[in-house]
Amino acid sequence: MGDRGQAKEKAARLGAGAPLKPVSGLSGITAVLVLLLALASGAEDKPHPVVIPLDSFGIPKGLFPSTRPFACFHVHSAGTRLFWLDTDHIFVAFTTNPPCTVRSDPEPAIIRGIVFDRTGQKIASHDWPAQDDLTVFAGPGSSIVVWKGSMLEILDSHLRPIDSGELSQKPKGIWVTPHRRTIPLLSADGRNFEFYSADPLKLLTTIALDQSTEINAVTDWIPGDERVAGSLCKDKSVYTCTKILVVTPDANFISPDGAPWSYEETDKPVALQPIGFLDATHLLISRQDKNFFHLPQLLIVRPTGAKTPLAGLGYSYTVHDLIGVAGSRFALEFYAQGICDDCIAGRRFVVGEIDAHKFLFEKNGSPYFSRAELCPDGKSIAILDNGAITIYALPPA
Repeated sequence: MGDRGQAKEKAARLGAGAPLKPVSGLSGITAVLVLLLALASGAEDKPHPVVIPLDSFGIPKGLFPSTRPFACFHVHSAGTRLFWLDTDHIFVAFTTNPPCTVRSDPEPAIIRGIVFDRTGQKIASHDWPAQDDLTVFAGPGSSIVVWKGSMLEILDSHLRPIDSGELSQKPKGIWVTPHRRTIPLLSADGRNFEFYSADPLKLLTTIALDQSTEINAVTDWIPGDERVAGSLCKDKSVYTCTKILVVTPDANFISPDGAPWSYEETDKPVALQPIGFLDATHLLISRQDKNFFHLPQLLIVRPTGAKTPLAGLGYSYTVHDLIGVAGSRFALEFYAQGICDDCIAGRRFVVGEIDAHKFLFEKNGSPYFSRAELCPDGKSIAILDNGAITIYALPPA
């Protein structure tokens, strides 16, 4: 890790390994000065985070409370978005009306989207009226997708329209994949996952969810690019969810890594749930034994049945989402459960590596509306919290 590398560099500058000789007088003072200068140099080597304040762009105060203001958020729509367009540009969106003031009611709800470069220079901005069926999310190829009803509009990194299209019906859901090569959506009848490209917007492949008894029995799916993963349960108990299916389009069956596969444990009752695809052959899942004293585990599983255990965050936090993949690195978002079912007591963002036994980076976020995403090059992570975007450099690979 970075600290260990810095320690080695400091040791080299101080002549580590050379025989120590007693010092006195001026020589002793010189040695102390050399040590202080070396320590100062090591401290300067660690880059400072880049902070992009959003106050002047209209982000409302009170959007990032430490606890949930139950009497406020029901008054109007409130929300945030944050994602990288490429290694040098980042998109942020937020509702502009204050969440906890009387004047929130008459003000029209606005979603403001802004593109910055990584130095904080504004590249472009756009306002949309906040509506229940309008969603803005990351698309393939550095694009931004605006979804409203059955309409999809594709924008470039300057928020200019480059393509659009209307689906035959409003889909039941649309997802963002970790690598963003496709736009997966669930058809209105819930029978098919469809995968679209952007610029041009066109259908690439389809996965039928009624092609077998096992696939038809899965109720919730996690999409990747032209593949989906779901947990197969024998009954209503989560501890009968002992098998995870990975389903791919029939059209891709003979292509590399295009065949379907599964991961199963049969020794004892266990709850297996997919979290997200790191790539075509590495699926991140959670695993929990039917035992009060057993913590949920994070595993990376493969088509061969091989598995790699990952670090966890203890009893307080459970993994919620995969928020970026870059080579062997990935970022995760954890939640701490509050006193009610939909209450969040805490949020934590971490960065890990496939073969590492501990996380490279950890940072707490506000329970509501803080966001984070790993940069596509894996060298930094951006966090939206407390009215600003902060970009943290990560230890070198």
